Amino acid sequence: MAIRYDFYEVNEVGENEQESKMRARTVSRGTITADKLFKWVAQTNGFSRAETKGVMAAIADGVLYYLSEGYSVELGDLGFLSVSLTSRKVKNSREIRAESIKFNKINFRASARMRKQFLHIETEKVTVKRPKSSNLSRAERAQRLKTFLETRPFATCADYCKITATLKGKAIIDINAFIEEGWLKKYGSGNRVVYLLYQK
Repeated sequence: MAIRYDFYEVNEVGENEQESKMRARTVSRGTITADKLFKWVAQTNGFSRAETKGVMAAIADGVLYYLSEGYSVELGDLGFLSVSLTSRKVKNSREIRAESIKFNKINFRASARMRKQFLHIETEKVTVKRPKSSNLSRAERAQRLKTFLETRPFATCADYCKITATLKGKAIIDINAFIEEGWLKKYGSGNRVVYLLYQK
């Protein structure tokens, strides 16, 4: 069985919006549940499903414990897990306290064996119906955002995509341009970014 893929539209920063390009993206066949994975392990390795589930739960507890203690964790031939942190930008480390440094995400780095396994993987082209960015001009898209913000305290990138029928890549380019123009203001960071009309 091959990994399925399709192409999607991308807009790079600085490119003319009429010169959009296409890039390959994996099309998932679905999600394998933990129970189905336990069943597969039991059938192919001679362990019972209960044993497999118990070992997995114990490994998960161990991984969480060592990650929370500041270690990176190796998962055999799968790869390595590690924790990353985030904080506001400062010029000097003395400008920030430990309480202000927060958890960001858990990173996974595949092992050399796993990466090698996928070097010659088979792929299969499929066609998936994806939404395309609208044919509205940037000025029309800007007006829709302004109208939206006249009755709401703020907008998110997802709001902008919805009201302008714009894909996320183009939406980010638009929003950054509106900020440069001076009528839109960005607040927050990470997944909590919102945009407001700039009041002079």
